[in-house]
Amino acid sequence: MTQDLLYSKLPLHCGADGKFKILALSDAHAGVGFSKQVAPAIQALVDKCRPDLVLFNGDTMGPGRIHVENQEQLRDVLTELTAPIEAAGIPWAHTFGNHDDNFGLANVDAEPVYESFAHCVSKAGDPSLSGCANYVLPIRAHGSDEIVFDLWCLDSHRGMNEFARQYGLPEDTRFVLPVHFAEGRGYDSVHFDQVMWYYTASQEIERRCGKKIPGLMCMHIPLPEMYLIYKNRDLTGFEGSAREEVGCGEMNPGLFSACLQRGDIKAMVFGHDHICDYIGTYCGVKLCYDGGIEYDAYQHDDLRGGRVFEIDEKNPEEINTYMLYIEDIMGFEGRKIKQR
Repeated sequence: MTQDLLYSKLPLHCGADGKFKILALSDAHAGVGFSKQVAPAIQALVDKCRPDLVLFNGDTMGPGRIHVENQEQLRDVLTELTAPIEAAGIPWAHTFGNHDDNFGLANVDAEPVYESFAHCVSKAGDPSLSGCANYVLPIRAHGSDEIVFDLWCLDSHRGMNEFARQYGLPEDTRFVLPVHFAEGRGYDSVHFDQVMWYYTASQEIERRCGKKIPGLMCMHIPLPEMYLIYKNRDLTGFEGSAREEVGCGEMNPGLFSACLQRGDIKAMVFGHDHICDYIGTYCGVKLCYDGGIEYDAYQHDDLRGGRVFEIDEKNPEEINTYMLYIEDIMGFEGRKIKQR
C-alpha cells in the first residue's frame, strides 16, 4: 500500500524557488457539443498562473444535452478540454463529480481513458473502496525525493438514492427531512470506508516519512462543514461570493473530524456549487470553493474561473490561495456568448 501512496506517474517537484502551484478547476460540464469557449478559458488561466499541476475537481463531463456516453466520446472531449495543458506539458489530475457518469459511462470505465493521457497523473485507487479514483499524489522538494506536501483526491459520489441501493436500504428511505440541512437535495458524500482509507493512509505516510505531511484535500460535493462557513461568516473569516446555498450531502461522513484528528489536512477545496467561490477557516482548516469553468450551465460571467493554491516547501503548512477570474484576464471575450 505504501508504495502506491508514494507513487506518481510523473514526478511532482517544487520549482527552483521551492514553490509548487496548483490550479483547481471544477464543473467544466464538457461533452459532445460543449462550448468552444471552455478550452481558451483554460488556456488563459494556465498562461496567467503557470501552474505546476491542474486539478479538474469533478463534473468534468456534463449533464443534459452536453454529455458523453462512451469511452470514444470521452477521449475526444478530453483531448479538446486538456489541449492547453497537454501542450504545455503540465501534469493534471481529476476527481469525479455527481454528473460525470450520468449517461451510461461508468466512472470505473472512464478512469482508464483519463489515465491514458500523457500528462494525467490520476490514479484509479483501491477498487474495494466506494467510488473511483480515491488517491493521493506526493509533491516533493526541489531536487530531492523528500515529500513535502500531499494532494488527496476523493470521489464524493452522486445522490442518496444510489447510497440506499449500495447499502441495502429501502428505495423510499427519506434522507432529506422537512427541516433539512443546507440545500436539502439529497446529495451523497464521501463514504465511511473512504474516511477509514484516508486515516490509515495518512498514518502510513507519516510512518514512511517520519513526520506528518501537510496536504490539500479535493472533492466535488462539499462536506457539511462548508455550510458552517456559509452560516457563520464573521467567525470564519468568510471571503468571496455565495450566490446559492451549499449543496452538501445530508449524511455527515465524519471526514472533517478524521482530518482534524490526523492534523495533516490544511485546506479543502470543493466544486459543485457553481456560483460560490468563497473561503473561510474552521478549526484551523481552510474550506473553499473553486468557482466553475463551464459555459453550458448557469455560471455567472464574473465568477467563472479557478482557484490557485501556492505551496512553499520551506513552510508547506501555510497554503496561500486565491481565485483567478476569466473575465479579469480575457475581458469581454471571457463572457458567455449568448446563443441565438
